[in-house]
Amino acid sequence: MKARHFILSSIYFVSIGTSAQQIPSEYRVPILRLMSGPHPVGIANYSQRPPETNVDFAGTALMPKAHGTARVESTRGGLKVQVHLEGLGPASQVDPAYLTYVLWAIPMNQKNPQNLGELVLKGDESTLNSFTNFATFAMIVTAEPYFAVKQPSAMLVLQNVLRGPANDPNVLRADLLPLRMDSKTPLDIYEARNAVRIARSAGAERYAAEPFHKALQLLQQAESIFAHKHGQDIRDVKQKAREATEAAEDARAVATERGQESQPLKPAEAP
Repeated sequence: MKARHFILSSIYFVSIGTSAQQIPSEYRVPILRLMSGPHPVGIANYSQRPPETNVDFAGTALMPKAHGTARVESTRGGLKVQVHLEGLGPASQVDPAYLTYVLWAIPMNQKNPQNLGELVLKGDESTLNSFTNFATFAMIVTAEPYFAVKQPSAMLVLQNVLRGPANDPNVLRADLLPLRMDSKTPLDIYEARNAVRIARSAGAERYAAEPFHKALQLLQQAESIFAHKHGQDIRDVKQKAREATEAAEDARAVATERGQESQPLKPAEAP
């Protein structure tokens, strides 16, 4: 009984509130809201668990057939996380604005969630090895417009399942940025294009010109290499595109922060 209580005492629940990138109105499509409030997800304190802990993943209403497992293992300086997921369709199947999946570690206070990496599909499966120095966290998988996002979108497709009350499978859908994809163009280029468009919509040209223009240059280089591609160049295309995505996300984050700082404060309303 003591061991059972010890394990259960390390399990909590957090209500994860996610928010999508701001998309220009001309690119928006209708929003389907499956839940109008925060989403409860189990969170575990792995420092109070065995050195190796197995965790299940269950799909949400957006990807009900998705499932998987994770092994969380204590290692020097933190925890090694090994995830294997199955039953996933392309992210664009969930929503045309989203091109890939990202695994997240969400700490108890929900500040500074950690992007544990992109889940690249092979068929309907994906495997990822990652690391976190969080001790207490929840794990979720979201569909994203590109891999380098710093905050999870509202497109929650999988969540960890811990022993305790059942999790609510409902989620909140996000505004979408439709993209028409073809099978010949690498996904990395589409993610970079998406990242640049979203950064521009966030005011990066004005508030974060340097990283934004760096992203543009990297994207142009990737597009140019791909347009004149040779067999040995495809790795360069993907590398440049991924660098462009990261630069665009940096620009978007800076622009969002500076844009908010530049907004005049509203006068307080009289009581």
